[in-house]
Amino acid sequence: MKLKHILTAVIIVLGLALAAILIIPLVKLSRPVQVKVLVEPSVSSVPVYYAQEKGIFEDKAVKVEATIERVEDPQKALEALVAGQADFALVPWPEALRWMSERGDTLLCFFAVEFKVATPQEGLFPRKGLRFDKISDLEGKTVGLTPGTETAMRAAIVSTEIDPATVTIKVYPSEKLLAALESEEVDLILPLEPYFTLAKGHLSEPFAEGAMFLKWINSPYLGSGLFVTTEYFHDNELAVKRMNKAMELTYLEMAKNTDTARAVLARAFGIEDKPLIERLNLPGFQRTHEIDQNAIQELADKLEIYGAIPKGLNTMDMKVVIPKEELRD
Repeated sequence: MKLKHILTAVIIVLGLALAAILIIPLVKLSRPVQVKVLVEPSVSSVPVYYAQEKGIFEDKAVKVEATIERVEDPQKALEALVAGQADFALVPWPEALRWMSERGDTLLCFFAVEFKVATPQEGLFPRKGLRFDKISDLEGKTVGLTPGTETAMRAAIVSTEIDPATVTIKVYPSEKLLAALESEEVDLILPLEPYFTLAKGHLSEPFAEGAMFLKWINSPYLGSGLFVTTEYFHDNELAVKRMNKAMELTYLEMAKNTDTARAVLARAFGIEDKPLIERLNLPGFQRTHEIDQNAIQELADKLEIYGAIPKGLNTMDMKVVIPKEELRD
């Protein structure tokens, strides 16, 4: 009789253990994941804001509770990411490559925002009265940049064979670039969208829209990527897969609703001028499996050649892009 009670107790314990094994993962899957996303102050951040504002994060196929924080300096954003103070960081590719090259850390990307020649997202604006006809006219000038464009522009200057010592670079927050130009603290500025279109409203046409892509500058900007650390990906695959799903859905929604996307971008940056909102440029997006790893390595090589990052970065061996197979539910 005593043995029977013991067996019954063992069966009950085993049953409870089995139930826990089966139920706990289901409970975990049913709950939204909480994430903190750091974004740069440019049009690249619009898919994250869109997913938040339009309820894509809350979708039953996604289940994400996202806190979004704008961080001007991509190096500080990556510091926070690596320190575990944030889960995801949207930063420009040149800055992410600089981080990996200088620190030896591997950052993993699963969604990219691509700037295209056909859709200018940035350009050089000279101050009023300054004659600026060709890129070699940068010699002896002071250029106003943001933290997100500094690495790319330093490479661009060297690629033109201008002595970089003759060009002065000053770094400003994005919203202060235009004021720096109008006060003649700098001779030229390189704003990213939406500050690009804001500058066009004040200064008319820039010199060479899409300047970072012209043939005389061999260091493409390539846009931005949404990054995680390798440790976070291995420990929080569910969160990464859900964020990827959210970006996939956003990709499809924004492609069909460009006016809505512009409105979301405008609200995120406090832009109320309707004619200006209609002129805002939207970027192209790339799903993970469409990201060309060769293009990323080519960018890294060019940044190295022009002295913007240390040599020896091999993004192919680091497997920077997360394969689509690893992002499936």
